Amino acid sequence: MKIIKSISNVISKDKSGFSLSENVSVYFPDCAVNFNAEHHDSSKNCIGIRDISANPPYYEFFTGENHIKILFDIKGIFHKSKNRKLFNDMRKY
Repeated sequence: MKIIKSISNVISKDKSGFSLSENVSVYFPDCAVNFNAEHHDSSKNCIGIRDISANPPYYEFFTGENHIKILFDIKGIFHKSKNRKLFNDMRKY
């Protein structure tokens, strides 16, 4: 099952993961273990999948049974550049 959230629900992030406003945390080392369990030929460093060309762009993190998909769906003036910046900021983590 996929849990779909907006980037606006992310309240904090650091090198080990991030937290959502609903008391949900994503821990990157756990995502790497779960990704490897589903994709045995992975590099063991992958934590999910991403697609900046999708509409809206997204990251999908392998958090176990429930994948968490973060949509970069900010609306308004200059929304495309804002979403791209947020997407690239998440990639840095």
